[in-house]
Amino acid sequence: MLMRYTLTLTSSLLLSALFAQDSLNVRKLFHWDDPTIPEGVEVYFNQYNEVWGYAKEGREYAFLGSTLGVHVFDVTDPVNSVLVDHVPGRFSGQGVIHRDYKVHAGHLFATCDQGPSSLQVMDLQYLPDSVHVVYDSDELLARAHNIQIDTVNARLYTNGGSTQFSVYSIADPANPVLLSDCEADIPWWGSTIGYVHDCFVRDNIVWTNDQDGMHVVDFSDVENPVILGSLTNYPDQGYNHSGWMNDDGTLYAMADETHGSPLKFVDATQLNDMEVISTATTGVDPTSVLHNPFFTGDLVHVAYYYDGYYLWNLADPLQPMLLGYFDTCLEPNTDSYSGAWGTYPFLPSGHVLVSDMQTGLWVLDISIATSTSQATRPAEFRISPTLTTGPVTITDLRPTATTTHVEVLDASGATVMSTSIGGSSFEVDMSSLCDGLYLVQVVSNDAMHTQRVVKTSIR
Repeated sequence: MLMRYTLTLTSSLLLSALFAQDSLNVRKLFHWDDPTIPEGVEVYFNQYNEVWGYAKEGREYAFLGSTLGVHVFDVTDPVNSVLVDHVPGRFSGQGVIHRDYKVHAGHLFATCDQGPSSLQVMDLQYLPDSVHVVYDSDELLARAHNIQIDTVNARLYTNGGSTQFSVYSIADPANPVLLSDCEADIPWWGSTIGYVHDCFVRDNIVWTNDQDGMHVVDFSDVENPVILGSLTNYPDQGYNHSGWMNDDGTLYAMADETHGSPLKFVDATQLNDMEVISTATTGVDPTSVLHNPFFTGDLVHVAYYYDGYYLWNLADPLQPMLLGYFDTCLEPNTDSYSGAWGTYPFLPSGHVLVSDMQTGLWVLDISIATSTSQATRPAEFRISPTLTTGPVTITDLRPTATTTHVEVLDASGATVMSTSIGGSSFEVDMSSLCDGLYLVQVVSNDAMHTQRVVKTSIR
């Protein structure tokens, strides 16, 4: 009887490991997903988009975007997080992909980049009970792809959507005022910068992610902005999607939303001579694709689509150090877009919010990753690709490689392949296995790593 119980327990643990989220030094505190929320576009199966956060009077909140609008959560006690309100978007349901959110002066600003939408502003003073819409109009803009707020100067910057790039005063949050439609008001804007996908702004200085490059623009005089520098040619150049500056203003994390293109770190100490000085990638798959990075101190938090949430330490800008990750997405990597869309790492508690296009809201604990004892320990192995017709490469990332034991488990938890291999890089051939989901587990004397791999015969 004892033997039977042990076998059953072992099988259950293997099944749990197989269907658990892949992670390193990061653990889940809360997850919310509502299957009744309609998909926006069939090809993406997307229900959710952006996430943002807010803290006041000892309480913490999460704002999750969906095809329906914004969902407001009290995440003060993260394990027992509560949905406290929902505000429908002007345009909602089928056709919605992008929403974006930012907070200023106790108000949430919300936009959408599809359909007959609007700029919405919500008063947050009534939380934790509810939020109140104080502005909902398409008079100034109907759509925006992304928004950023200069909190020092009470300015809202809109990227894409109704205009290429525009600036608004939000000194009175419930009554925004247009200051400049750059395409219409600045003669050189369209030919020099044009469409801006996203931006980072700090005290009138704007870093534009304008698709094929980046410009640094001083908007102190909103009617006569001045270009301070640009970066339009750099290694592994792709579609410049978004970026974020560190607190010192010396290092800029830049995300090209191009499959296989790494996260880039730009030396920003001389605006007339900026350069990419280091890069980082998850190493999960050749098609891995970035979305949104954020700095907190020396830490870079990244929503990395299929690969989930990733955390690097940039104390040494030339050598990014992986501290941890948490995979929010169960789908194998492809050349499309699924998984972690946004992340918000600025809550006083240190908890991190992540939104996933298909799986909703995640609240994560990164304390192990950021602790002194763990911060110097990078991942030991890399297993890729996660979608294969047979070959899977296992790379030993430790300074000294040792003999490694590899097991491949099927969906029932049974071991279908087992081998011991030495060396820093080796290949496991799964071509003889049936199509399906497997767990590849690598074990050595001092380390263990697991990765879900989908085997398919479709090329």
